[in-house]
Amino acid sequence: MKYSSAIFFGDYCEIPGGYMKTKLMEIKKHQASLLLFAGLITGLLILYFIFDILGKVSPNSYRPLTNITVDVAHKDGTVDYFNSHLFNFTSKDDVITIHLHLDEESKQKHQSVNFFFYNSVVKAYYKDRLLASYGENLKRHMIGKLKISIPIPSDAFGDEIRIVIHPTLDVLEDTFKPPLLMSEADASFYPIIGLEASYALFIVILIFSFLGIVVFTFLYRTFDFAREGTWLMALIFAITLWFVGNSGMIYLLTANEDLNAPSEYIGMYLLFTTAPLYASFETERPLLKKYLKISGSILLGFSFLCFVLYILPTGFTYVWALRQVQTLQIVMVFSSLVSLLFPGKKHMNLEDYVMRIGLTTVALFGLLEQIRIIISAQVTETWPAFMQMFIKMHFSIALILAMVVTLYSSYFIKVKYILQKNLREKHLEILAYTDNLTTLGNRQYLQRKLNILDSKNNKNYAVIFIDINDLKYANDTFGHEAGDQLIKMVASSIKDAMEDSSDGFVGRNGGDEFICVVIPSIDADSIAKKIKDNLILAREHEKPPFPVSISLGIANYSELAGGEQGSIDSSDVIKLADERMYADKCIQKKNRKLPLQC
Repeated sequence: MKYSSAIFFGDYCEIPGGYMKTKLMEIKKHQASLLLFAGLITGLLILYFIFDILGKVSPNSYRPLTNITVDVAHKDGTVDYFNSHLFNFTSKDDVITIHLHLDEESKQKHQSVNFFFYNSVVKAYYKDRLLASYGENLKRHMIGKLKISIPIPSDAFGDEIRIVIHPTLDVLEDTFKPPLLMSEADASFYPIIGLEASYALFIVILIFSFLGIVVFTFLYRTFDFAREGTWLMALIFAITLWFVGNSGMIYLLTANEDLNAPSEYIGMYLLFTTAPLYASFETERPLLKKYLKISGSILLGFSFLCFVLYILPTGFTYVWALRQVQTLQIVMVFSSLVSLLFPGKKHMNLEDYVMRIGLTTVALFGLLEQIRIIISAQVTETWPAFMQMFIKMHFSIALILAMVVTLYSSYFIKVKYILQKNLREKHLEILAYTDNLTTLGNRQYLQRKLNILDSKNNKNYAVIFIDINDLKYANDTFGHEAGDQLIKMVASSIKDAMEDSSDGFVGRNGGDEFICVVIPSIDADSIAKKIKDNLILAREHEKPPFPVSISLGIANYSELAGGEQGSIDSSDVIKLADERMYADKCIQKKNRKLPLQC
């Protein structure tokens, strides 16, 4: 007895190599989606490196100031001393004094010291001379990064400048980075030094997502996928705007603190609004979908109200109840993240796996970023070197890029599936209403179009009822292939003639019957003549061994509407045209040698 190469385990049959073959087929099935994903990643990387090479600020144009000491004076009179830029404070009542030592060899004209500090009053002195002041005269007292640029007098080199900071928060929001010494002309580029490629990439994402919002909003009521796309683009716009504001990159666009500070919070308010609205399209859990949609809609109205109150002279600022808003943001973003990771779908598609893997990566970077932020306010020069390196990592950049790639890829794959499904449904619909032999509409197609015609109460139309003569004779004598050829010749002649009636339609009513609806009715006679002429030309061209002719009858709706009582519909017009076709067939019988039934 011979055995196959299959290996049986109970009811399970495993063919050697079958698993690999299945996987290869699965990869081939999703080839377009995988190529899209790979293309998106590759495009972002290429764009990143191009921006990094072409847009990088030359390291020769700036110098980090590491010769720095910091005094933190507390309210109780005690003072903490730090010998590097890594310092911390514990209260908004603390006074921070930074001593920047400037080397004589760095002396040049029109130099400035540049750094960021979060929501504080900052004043810089050389000896007793005030060099610069920031944070005192803002129209809106916002929590946000202040870009400090201190002009350095020439006689300060070889000496030190003193920077006095009065914080308005009880904690250092992020790591204080070493100030940079650079020319005043180049100082405007300070916000993106070391982040040149990220800045260019995020501005591209910001513009692209904004344009996406506009386009998808325009299509919101036209396509279902445009609704989800609107909130996807809004979510990406929100998180990108938040980061550009939070990182201080926005200062390269405008130096206005009153504009830059709220951009971070507008992004934050949009984030906890758009996240649940986008997630509501992805989950299939009814209660969770309802919760996300309702809460997102309420928060959208709340965010819009806050924006209006900020624009109007109401005195409102985004820092009111800031911690409560941040808590709300965490709750909504976490709810959205959970719903996206566990959408409750019975069958997982490729976009679901992309979403799950991508958002798991986003969550990991988010956790690392939160840890970095928490400990950054505590790290000093006494901490281990690896911790000092850790707080300098840009986890937020990786987080946003991972989120952008994940959401875009998942959405585009989903849209691809939707379009493929629609195309399949359209194809099935075409097959359901198409006659396979002639490619004209079939009986179901005719009935559907006639029902629409009756519902519109159109009265200006005519029906041409056509019957093929001697089809049975052609089938019995020359075979069914000859009969099919005859049907195709007639169908082609009808189709060509009906091109002049753009509002009309034609279909195969049965084996040898065709129905043409001509709109307007005045064209019926000319179309009928063209059908006969086309058939004569086809017969002369193909020279078939069987006879080629048709019988037809024409009836106008107006004929019946003027002479009968009660309602008239297309079936009455078709009946009259059928009777006239039968009469035409009987007339032709007198001049034919072959028998025609009439």
